[in-house]
Amino acid sequence: MKLDKVLYNGTILTMDESLSTKKWVGIKDGKICALGDDENYEQDAAECIDLKGATVLPGLFDCHNHVLLAGLCLNSVDLSDAGCIADVLERMEKACKAAEPGAYVYGMNYVPQVIKENRYPTAAELDVIAGSHLVVIFAATLHACCCNSKGMEIAQVPEDFPGVEKADGKATGVYGSDESSFLATSNILGSLDDDALWKFIADCAEYGASQGLTSIHGLFGQFVKDDRDMDLILERGSTLPVDISVFYQTWDVKQAEELGLPRVGGCLTLDGAAFEYTMANFEPYVTAPALRGVLYHNDEEVYQVVKTAHEKNMQCAMHAVGERAIDQLIYTYHRVITEQGPKDLRHRIEHFCLPTEEQIRMAKELGLIISMQPGFSYLWDEDFAAVLGRERGDRIDPFKAVIEGGNMVCAGSDCPVTMMTPLIDIAHCVRGANPVRNISLTEALKMFTTHAAYAVKLEDRKGSIEIGKDGDLTVIDRNPYEYQDSDELFNMKPLMTLNKGTITYSAV
Repeated sequence: MKLDKVLYNGTILTMDESLSTKKWVGIKDGKICALGDDENYEQDAAECIDLKGATVLPGLFDCHNHVLLAGLCLNSVDLSDAGCIADVLERMEKACKAAEPGAYVYGMNYVPQVIKENRYPTAAELDVIAGSHLVVIFAATLHACCCNSKGMEIAQVPEDFPGVEKADGKATGVYGSDESSFLATSNILGSLDDDALWKFIADCAEYGASQGLTSIHGLFGQFVKDDRDMDLILERGSTLPVDISVFYQTWDVKQAEELGLPRVGGCLTLDGAAFEYTMANFEPYVTAPALRGVLYHNDEEVYQVVKTAHEKNMQCAMHAVGERAIDQLIYTYHRVITEQGPKDLRHRIEHFCLPTEEQIRMAKELGLIISMQPGFSYLWDEDFAAVLGRERGDRIDPFKAVIEGGNMVCAGSDCPVTMMTPLIDIAHCVRGANPVRNISLTEALKMFTTHAAYAVKLEDRKGSIEIGKDGDLTVIDRNPYEYQDSDELFNMKPLMTLNKGTITYSAV
């Protein structure tokens, strides 16, 4: 049998049940069809790729990615290291001057707590530097934004909406809660045409491939008016260099069912985020002692969605960051499963950032999938400690406790909240600066491979390098097991990505 491709002279980490290692892998018709643990690789192939000692992993997953917004981030001004409002305005003005007349100009990764003034720029300040452009700046968490006057006109956020900041009785252009910021984002992005929206989706996929991703659990809906990004991914998604498991972020289960989707939800927010003080905690914030966060939906609203999804045999996923939100969702899953009986639906909790020991135990008993984002604690460990206190800061992203509790954990970026850097995220899970979280390299790899595939019922096709599975491979420059006890692990680099045997990225 003549193969399409053979990759040889490397280390193939199969991530199969026995964690076997091979020296070459063969692909035909998009499937893995041969594996060898000696030097006698199948040479009768249309293309033989010498790995030159590189390591091959199963194609990596990103298990929580706001695909369109991720692509938007790649076309935005990075404000993550801005120090003051003047710095922000200078960067945005430079981008405005470089943009085509009337173009939208975006800023991303804004964290007000690291800004000297501890606030967002106002529309009046942005108007001075905007010229003819619509300017909008998104919080790093995506749970707040601000824009200039032109942006406010398109955002169409009523002034009595929660989170609308006011000065002297007038809206300032700052939207500090999910209700106001999500509406502003939806209307602003909804004013773009289909090709502009698709460019963001395609840019995300191409960048993901360059980072070793072959599959994404992609979140669509909620952030574009009329959910036009859903229409686009269903119409054009097969042309992308990564495979997308679509999560439709709608509270109407029937809408997802009518599209033939096996799941509903994704980042349906039960609470907000720590830096906006909307993450729902049991105890107040250290830096905002009058606040404990916000629950955006009552128990009955959450119950109706989960109940209906379970009845229709659909997977359900919701965003729950803080203890109170996790409590609301996990007891809803408990109620529905008690009423209807368990099914192999693999319901999910997205983020699970600050669970209690009891919640970790309940998640295991209920068979839930825990979808976590290592980039949060990689970037913001000290910032979390500042707003929550050190004890709770150490409990953020408790990978070790959740896994030792027997839970199935998959991992993603929440891009654009953090960028698509799965190799760095794997290293952080193993060698993070705060050892209370750290897990074994094997467990970290599973979060991005076998467990990620299981989380969307693709374990028969993806997640490990085995005969009959898709030819999804991520080639990296070193064997991570040789560096698991060194911070050199953070220096892993992707060399090549293959999706069903097709090379979607190559650095060689």
